[in-house]
Amino acid sequence: MAEFYQGQLPPVVDLWLISTATLEATAKDALTACLSPAEQTQLQHIQRPAAQRQFLLSRGCLRHLLSRYTGQAPAALTFTYGPKGKPELSPSGDHTAPQPRFNLSHSGQRLLVAISTANAISALGVDIEALRPVRQRSRLCSRYLTPAEAATVLTLPPAAADHQFLRYWTGKEACLKALGLGIADAIQTLELILEPPRLTSTPAPIEVVAGGAHPEQLYQWQPEPGYIGAIALQTARLGPPRWRLWPTTPAAIAGDETAPTAIPQQPFPQSFPQLLPKTPTP
Repeated sequence: MAEFYQGQLPPVVDLWLISTATLEATAKDALTACLSPAEQTQLQHIQRPAAQRQFLLSRGCLRHLLSRYTGQAPAALTFTYGPKGKPELSPSGDHTAPQPRFNLSHSGQRLLVAISTANAISALGVDIEALRPVRQRSRLCSRYLTPAEAATVLTLPPAAADHQFLRYWTGKEACLKALGLGIADAIQTLELILEPPRLTSTPAPIEVVAGGAHPEQLYQWQPEPGYIGAIALQTARLGPPRWRLWPTTPAAIAGDETAPTAIPQQPFPQSFPQLLPKTPTP
């Protein structure tokens, strides 16, 4: 049975928070080796080193993580892509094997991967954003936010306005990714109601007001100081899912248990033991 198969009930969502600050040579080799021929070619054609590194981390870590849920080797996994490029796993020959729903996002020095094999969850989308100054905030508000959202942002002091805009952005991005839509398709048809209190380390529900399609559930949280995370779920279940947070590193995911990690353990109240390299006791 696959290592992280979650069974039928209760629905579980794993949130893998990966530090991309360091990429050891052995981990880089392992991530590169598991890429498909098409991904290898795409990697070689990326000109900017930072973009090439991010592509390798995203595709390589995703393959290694999904192998834990499916029981297949990372290199054996194949994907299909929706009209807007959203990836899904190709159906396997084993109809009894779990079919994970997944999505990923990266910002700053963090990669966030959400995975669930729960039957009640049919699709999900995630976004993570590093907190930072938002350039041309007024123009972005008029382009991507509803009038009510834009008015909320533009009445705030600069630092608070940046934080509020990024909250709206992460929530809308997660919703659109869960629906398999692009930003230009429906971002202004989604309106989020962001009520106090402010974000905590546990995903909290966000109300979505929409004139068209929208996911059944949206949550936001602070994965760690300096970052905002959001996850949207298409689910037949009324209650919230069970969250599991796995802070980790590319080296740990790729199987190098001797590599150090820069991530402190910040488990949710319902978390499971962390998949972190073990530090020898002095």
